[in-house]
Amino acid sequence: MSGRHANPLPTTRRRRGSGFTLVELLIALAITAALLSAMLLALHAAFRGYQASVEQSSTHITARVASQRILALVRTGSTFGPLPADPRDAMLRSDEFNVAAEDGAMLSFRLDRGGRTLFVRAGDGPERTLLSGVDGPIDATGAAIGAFTLEFEKGTRLTRASFDFTVAGAPDAQHAIEGDEVTPLRVIGSASPRRLAALPGTFDAP
Repeated sequence: MSGRHANPLPTTRRRRGSGFTLVELLIALAITAALLSAMLLALHAAFRGYQASVEQSSTHITARVASQRILALVRTGSTFGPLPADPRDAMLRSDEFNVAAEDGAMLSFRLDRGGRTLFVRAGDGPERTLLSGVDGPIDATGAAIGAFTLEFEKGTRLTRASFDFTVAGAPDAQHAIEGDEVTPLRVIGSASPRRLAALPGTFDAP
């Protein structure tokens, strides 16, 4: 009698669906979030660097133009001030500087330390902002030193004019992008008038 081979019992197989499991979705979301975070940080750093570069360039250009204008006025000016209270004093340091240009126009520069602004005024007209974010020099003790140094002979003849101030950037030059990192720029200049003949001063000491 031939043996009978019993047929194996039918088994049901669960077919796996084609979608992702919950664990796989969570892992994919975590990786995507990490990549997006890294990309946003890189973009943020790039935007801050771009803004700093733009503001730094603007500050340098504005400060350079202003300093060159002051030096040109010193070289071509005819009358300068303020004058020392004592004619025997050969040097005066002040946050103000006055000059009569070749065409006779009176120009006055004044550093407002509280407002950190360098103003310019033509004649009796109103003061106008020349530079913003300006700080004047200080000594080792923190006391303010005049931003303009005027050297005289015989109390009225200017032999050399110098200026020294730091420009940190104008507040109104900020961009919508977050970040205002601007390296302060120290502006130093010195010049002598071309007309060294003694001329009567028309500006009084403050």
